[in-house]
Amino acid sequence: MKVRAVFTDLDGTLLEPDGSIRSEAMSEIQRLTASGIPVCLVTSKTAREVVGLLARLRLETPAGFENGAGIVDGEGSVVFDPAAIPAAELRLAAARLRLRSGAPLRTLDELDDSELTSLTGLCGSELAKARDRQATVPLFVAPEWDSTLHATLGARPRMRLVRGNRFLHLQGDHDKTTVMKLLLSRLPSREGLVISCGDSPNDLELLTEAQIAVIVPSAAGPSEELVMKIPGAQIAPQPHGRGWAMAVREIVERTTLWR
Repeated sequence: MKVRAVFTDLDGTLLEPDGSIRSEAMSEIQRLTASGIPVCLVTSKTAREVVGLLARLRLETPAGFENGAGIVDGEGSVVFDPAAIPAAELRLAAARLRLRSGAPLRTLDELDDSELTSLTGLCGSELAKARDRQATVPLFVAPEWDSTLHATLGARPRMRLVRGNRFLHLQGDHDKTTVMKLLLSRLPSREGLVISCGDSPNDLELLTEAQIAVIVPSAAGPSEELVMKIPGAQIAPQPHGRGWAMAVREIVERTTLWR
């Protein structure tokens, strides 16, 4: 059976912790696209960041940004999901959440450039792109506060909290599968297997929606939450981009043999 598309998270999955991309991962992207298999980026990064990455990775397929808030193409044309909430509204909600929970959280906007560089490895103009949030507000707070913050947010309509690699994201009621479905509708092929790759809890829906799920580990190993919730997932044999390339190549070659 042929592969219809490969959907992938970026930070910690396709990209290295410092934001670079290994030659093995870049070569695999080129091999996939040359074979007619689209590679679709679905990330918590901003639309401006994604536009730069599409060019850097030489990809023409639109990509999802800010955890399913919408899709963006290489020209910067954005389509928002109806569930997306403007960042200004989310910032007010974050201030209320901090007050009511007592959690020592700070929004990404409240981190200075040196702190954000230390956390993300980004600097210069890349910092400005990362700060250009349109529909999510990343919260810098220890995971030990997650349950308290979830309980404090409660059943607030239209909002949810999603844990990523470095931040707890406050956002509308959308996830990566929101844009995954939209991106699939724009692909030329209507048949074949969908492969999804991710490394953290905010990739859960993306992974469970695919026929083949690949959990990409960090240097410390795979996400325990993802392993527990997706028992049938394939674990990449190496961390980050090298493991991504190895796992994707093995799956594509194996599925091609089924034909």
